[in-house]
Amino acid sequence: METFIQTERELAIGLGAILLLWVCGMASDIYRRIRKPARPTRSPFIHWTVTGSLLWLLCGISVWAWTSSGRSLETLGVAWGSGIGMFAAWAIALGFLALQCAQLPAIRRDAEVQETLRQSMFGSGDYDALMPRRRRDCWGFFLVAITAGITEEVIFRAFLISVLALVMPLWVAALAAIGVFILAHIYQGVQGLVRILPVTIIMTLTYVLSGSLWPGIIVHVAVDVMAGIIAWILLPREGYIRVEEEAAAGAVPA
Repeated sequence: METFIQTERELAIGLGAILLLWVCGMASDIYRRIRKPARPTRSPFIHWTVTGSLLWLLCGISVWAWTSSGRSLETLGVAWGSGIGMFAAWAIALGFLALQCAQLPAIRRDAEVQETLRQSMFGSGDYDALMPRRRRDCWGFFLVAITAGITEEVIFRAFLISVLALVMPLWVAALAAIGVFILAHIYQGVQGLVRILPVTIIMTLTYVLSGSLWPGIIVHVAVDVMAGIIAWILLPREGYIRVEEEAAAGAVPA
């Protein structure tokens, strides 16, 4: 590792920045969950802005570090790729998305399923910091979904796996990247981490198979946008959603 730091200074700086902000983010999320602050009753616009800005910053650092080390963007995964690995990656990505989309009609029709999801997304305390609380705010969530789909794939898939693979076997680097990505979403709680594990594995697998970012980006953006669509279905037509604790406390929606 000492040799790596000496010979790949730019990559070490990029990796260090990601890991530093990763640790700080986890510490902040853990502290927030321990304090259990009141759940938001307004649009989480500020949280979206901070999150999006931080992700684009880390994405920029990753690209800078990679290109400054004398490597091309194509080797980072910007190229579409070719061959059996690319075909397999797209087959996995599109198959996974088809399964996800197949759930939407049932969600729209089944009131019981909607109530279960409503409690999971708005009543569990895991998503409240990031989810919209009224329908007209969903546009902001969609922008965050696109931002996350692009930047997180560059940071946690392309850059992190590629850099770690310089000092360890590729499969170990991929597993390490999965662990870092999962823990970066600790604000979603244990249930949230379990929920995102399958899609994390899918996105990592598509990158390792193809060497391209695009299958993972498509999956990531689509899954996050779908979460916004589901939230729109679950949110009331007018005003803010009220969870049980807010109702018990007599909170009045705007």
